[in-house]
Amino acid sequence: MGVLAKRKRIRGNSEIPMASTSDVAFLLLVFFIVMPMKSDEIGISLMLPGKTNKNDSAKVSQKNVAVIKINENGRILFDGQPIQLKSIQQAIRERVQANDKTVVILETHPDAVYGLMVACLDEVKLSGARKFSLKTTEL
Repeated sequence: MGVLAKRKRIRGNSEIPMASTSDVAFLLLVFFIVMPMKSDEIGISLMLPGKTNKNDSAKVSQKNVAVIKINENGRILFDGQPIQLKSIQQAIRERVQANDKTVVILETHPDAVYGLMVACLDEVKLSGARKFSLKTTEL
């Protein structure tokens, strides 16, 4: 009786449950349908000028121009007066309501923080101004 008996282990069914497969497929389908709809909200939509000719430039009266300058130290000036970032939207909105021909020029120093320029541009867009221009100051 020196024989050791091996016990056989009974294993369960080794199939993969397929009940949740349809749920995963549905979620992937929804994800790939919804994501392209969100892509238009990313980034700054600007129409950049092409090759310019001397005849392409438009003359704008100085009274119709509002200038926002960002210097290398991050200081923001609105028509030569210091202004806070959070006040830009209201200042431009008032200016556009008073004169609907207002053109906003955002002039940024090359050494200024890029994020500050983007924040100012966002404020200009939120103000309702439809005519604006980006400009870089010379060193």
